[in-house]
Amino acid sequence: MTSDPARQTSPTRLSARFRRYRFVILAVIGIWLVFFLLPGIRTMPLLEPDEGRNAEVAREMLRGGDWITPHYNGYPYLDKPAPFFWLVAASYKVFGVSEGSARLPSGLAALGTMLLVWLLARRMFGDEEAFDSALILIASPLVLIFARAVIFDMTLTFLVTATLACFWWDEQQPERRLSIDVLMFVSMGLATITKGPVGFLLPLLGILVYSLLRGGLARFKRIHWGWGLMAFLAAGLPWFIAVSVRNPDFPRYAFWNESLRRFIEGGVHRSGSVFYYIPVYLAGFFPWSFLLLYACLSRLKRWKALRDEKNAAVTFLVAFVAVVFVFFSISHSKLPGYFLPALGPLGILVARVWETSKSQESGRMPDWLTATFATMIAVGLLLILAPRFEHVHFVHRLAEKKIPPGVFDLVKTALLFSGGLLAALGILGRDRASRAKRKVPSTLLLAILLLAMPLVLLQWAAPIRRFAAYSSSQSLALEILASPQRNLPVYGYYYFRTGLPFYLRRPVGLVTTGAEEMTSNYVVSRWPRIEPQISRAGFEAGPAVPGENGIPGPLIIEKHWRAQTRSLALLVMVPNRLVSALTKSRGEVMPLWTGWNFSVWEIPARSVEGPAEK
Repeated sequence: MTSDPARQTSPTRLSARFRRYRFVILAVIGIWLVFFLLPGIRTMPLLEPDEGRNAEVAREMLRGGDWITPHYNGYPYLDKPAPFFWLVAASYKVFGVSEGSARLPSGLAALGTMLLVWLLARRMFGDEEAFDSALILIASPLVLIFARAVIFDMTLTFLVTATLACFWWDEQQPERRLSIDVLMFVSMGLATITKGPVGFLLPLLGILVYSLLRGGLARFKRIHWGWGLMAFLAAGLPWFIAVSVRNPDFPRYAFWNESLRRFIEGGVHRSGSVFYYIPVYLAGFFPWSFLLLYACLSRLKRWKALRDEKNAAVTFLVAFVAVVFVFFSISHSKLPGYFLPALGPLGILVARVWETSKSQESGRMPDWLTATFATMIAVGLLLILAPRFEHVHFVHRLAEKKIPPGVFDLVKTALLFSGGLLAALGILGRDRASRAKRKVPSTLLLAILLLAMPLVLLQWAAPIRRFAAYSSSQSLALEILASPQRNLPVYGYYYFRTGLPFYLRRPVGLVTTGAEEMTSNYVVSRWPRIEPQISRAGFEAGPAVPGENGIPGPLIIEKHWRAQTRSLALLVMVPNRLVSALTKSRGEVMPLWTGWNFSVWEIPARSVEGPAEK
């Protein structure tokens, strides 16, 4: 039987059909990577401290109806602006209160950023670079991790990328359109009330540096600053004024404590050396980080070409990435998520290198590509060998301190499989590159690199789930709610689990001397005002809620706690190192549950008298 020639599909027709549905294919891949490939969005319990706290702030916002002043555990929580919590609370309203609903805004922000990168790259270079850069972004480790976290950084990245796209949209035109500039400033305004001044500092500094590299401030001055500033204020000022009227100390706290002071001094668990973001870049953007590094080194002698008009788009992308890198490197407050806004421009730069190399066939595969596959092999071998170092003293001590029991064996397995997978993909890539008839980067080689990190991260599903079970407050809350003591008030004794109020659906008390355990800098800054009022009641209704019906409030000093709970049975969370101090303070206590580094005890009503007050 012979086939009908009219029904045969030629490669040209396949290519045209692929181009026609390219965006649909991109969207399907993005949704699959963000929502379905890896655990986290829907099923993984909320991690301590950030996810549990942020999810609870949004829950209290929805339940209490105060959309101006966010609250956490009954207290105003103004460490971060409200818009991100609005998104999470809206997700709760539509889909119900759950881990998946809490993470949905970050997942959608990741997909939105992918769309913006596609649009920006398409405007700069064309369809090929647009498709490649969007896939490179969404398959990057840092994006895959933060797309499934109840954290602000992915939303900020979406808004900053929108600002960059708006600026470039009319950059090559004789006149800038007012509507585009207004949209750019609205994006900056929303970014600012999402994560603070970095929302406008990063894009404006990037645009300024680009303008200077292009020969002066002419491009900077072309922006419609008058209408733009009004749009910026219209987007960000209403909430700022409303929250400042209700909380007069907020402006000083926002500008001094959360912005200038954090930039200058850093904070607990946020500091790092000036080289902090080098490993963040290398690991968070792997394997593209090495590919781009090698490509830049091979073209170092041609750096002056960046000033050519035809390379204006590359100059703009490089300028913004440099601003992000330098800005956060000199800042004393450092976290991996701060680097996220640079990944979109980095993805476009990688796509540009890849596509331009296709038209520069030189008889052999580009050195930067073969070096990238060699690096994958080397990193894979290092990961395979890594478990052999577990008996080194400092490695063993660090693992004991940071990794819960039962997780380390899974980590060793994940390291072995990840290393083997990376090495195998590196070998496959080098083999395909050497056998290729045309010595140019091909779609197959791109696919090998794209699959590398999603497949590697899959190997970490089991240890991540086990670590989440230890880190999250979900299992503890389930134990409490299923126990006969479920209606007892719960306190932390100089210890706090930020996700426990979310899972118990009620405030959790804290015996403290300064409220640092709640991980809210705003509450800590207001402690001198809170301390005289900490015995007041009335925060939220529920079974034996701290702060209601005569039960001491969520924050309390130990001597008041002893005096005011003599006739109450309590559940108390305590770090294992402070159990003896709790026993000395309260007398008889009954053990209920033991966690990795904490335990829960019951103080029966009959034994609350404890030792006499001193």
